[in-house]
Amino acid sequence: MFSLRFKLTFYYLAILALILIGVGIASSIYLTRTLLATIDTSLYEQVDRIDHYLAVAAGLRSAERADRHGYLVDLTPQLTQIIDSQWRVADEVLGDPKYDVPVDPASLQSLAIGETVFTTVSNDHRQLIRLATRRVLTEKRDDHFFIRSGQSLETLDVARDRLFVLMAMAIPIALFLGGIGGLVIANQALYQVDRIRQTAEQINAGDLTERVPLPARMDEIGRLAATFNQMIARLQAAFDRQKQFTSDASHEMRTPLAVMRGDIEITLRRERTVEEYQRVLGSTLEEIVRLSRLVEDLLLLTRADIGKFELQCRPVSLSRLGRDLIDYIAPLARQQGQELLLRLPKDDELIVNADENRLRQLLLNLIDNAIKYTDPGGVIELSLSAEDGQVVIRVRDNGRGISSEDLPRIFDRFFRRSKLTSETSVAGSGLGLSISKWIVESHGGRIDVQSSPGEGTEFIVTIP
Repeated sequence: MFSLRFKLTFYYLAILALILIGVGIASSIYLTRTLLATIDTSLYEQVDRIDHYLAVAAGLRSAERADRHGYLVDLTPQLTQIIDSQWRVADEVLGDPKYDVPVDPASLQSLAIGETVFTTVSNDHRQLIRLATRRVLTEKRDDHFFIRSGQSLETLDVARDRLFVLMAMAIPIALFLGGIGGLVIANQALYQVDRIRQTAEQINAGDLTERVPLPARMDEIGRLAATFNQMIARLQAAFDRQKQFTSDASHEMRTPLAVMRGDIEITLRRERTVEEYQRVLGSTLEEIVRLSRLVEDLLLLTRADIGKFELQCRPVSLSRLGRDLIDYIAPLARQQGQELLLRLPKDDELIVNADENRLRQLLLNLIDNAIKYTDPGGVIELSLSAEDGQVVIRVRDNGRGISSEDLPRIFDRFFRRSKLTSETSVAGSGLGLSISKWIVESHGGRIDVQSSPGEGTEFIVTIP
């Protein structure tokens, strides 16, 4: 396969060759027409001059004649003939016998009186002669004769041949120089592409820290390099998140597995009572439930990432859904000594086109998150309203709040390392807010958070 440099150079030379050949053909045509027009003008002037002199000699015209000599190149005709009405040459001036042209009565007979006709003929000596012929009346006006002046086209052929030789020599030289210049230009243009290729090879080897140096001028290649660097930066960030995700997922799974293994190993060391077996089985069941929930959450996020999770949207009464959830989770809040409030719009009916199961999961995640990070005696409020054609969901608490350095990362998967919560063990996998964000965005909405340490947190969800 040919390299891109060779292809670009070849295409450039092909276009340059077509242009040069076209210029050569156009120059040849222009030269031929220009010289032929010059010869015709000169022959016409010669025929007109002879016609005038003969008419003056016969007393048919005055001696005055407009002189157009200054407007043309006056060529000495190589053939001048006076032909009578019987098709005989009455007078003749030849520059050379090889320029002689026989009389063709058929062509002369078709001429009108005073008409000058230009023709190109080949004589017995294989000479191309340009002829200007005029039919003229005699002084008695009852007879006619012909004035014919001719010029050999040999000089025209020589000029065209010289032009052809010149073009035949100039085109290869121009193509050679153009090929060198095209190759240099192609090398310069593809230099950055080569650097991008080399960087891509290093990245393929597992090094995502490499970047393509940006050129001084941000032309098309420069913008390509910048876009390539941006793509590699996104890939590096994605790989880093994937590594962190894998590490965190392994850690989350390792803990319940270790707990189950430890309980089972200790239990099997000796005979146990029924109550002890029931306790171990109950603890194992809790860890299995925890693992199952973690696997379901991971599966949900994975399917969402690859775009294989389809929402089942239909009209949903958000007001009804809010009341059901408050009734469902109120016992957990009372167990923590917290107060759970619900605020609905005045008409007590709020309809949204959405996936009911995913909305239920969203509200549960947000309320459960508020319960976990609110101390006993705190207040948690779920507020539902409609504003500017959008449904607005607010979950507010007066709990511990979120530090400013942790706030940008709360939607990251497995992020549970807040300094404010590290002192207290909080159950969960750290996937709830990530799932909540995906649910909101999959419905075309937006989720925001406002929080200050020690003052509480408010999650604001807007859905069209």
